[in-house]
Amino acid sequence: MASHTVRVGALSWNSHILSSGSRVGKIHHHDVRIAEHHISTLTGHTQEVCGLTWSPDGRYLASGGNDNLLNIWPNITGNDPECQPLHTFTQHQGAVKAIAWCPWQANILASGGGTSDRFIRLWNVNSGSCLNAVDTHSQVG
Repeated sequence: MASHTVRVGALSWNSHILSSGSRVGKIHHHDVRIAEHHISTLTGHTQEVCGLTWSPDGRYLASGGNDNLLNIWPNITGNDPECQPLHTFTQHQGAVKAIAWCPWQANILASGGGTSDRFIRLWNVNSGSCLNAVDTHSQVG
């Protein structure tokens, strides 16, 4: 059974699916109800996945990496090798570790960049637009 062979740096639940992000930039989906639990792999980062969270409604998975990328994935848990992010945001200038979905507006996401970035950015994942960016003058995450 395929699974991570390197450090796992991020985890997030979506119902019975546990998603895990690894040091080599891969995200695995695991269906914890079955013995052969690895059901799919996402490859959208070139460095470690250090932030990972499912939206409250389960429609989207947000992943942040040491490659300074923030990816928004659709909820497709089948093993589709062609699965690509709906959006790839490149505005952060540091690792994207801090990721949080708005609890009252399901399409709004906040992300924070590392030491060389220091910004909290708010995203509308439906339109793919950055709604706001705030310089915190400090590492976020």
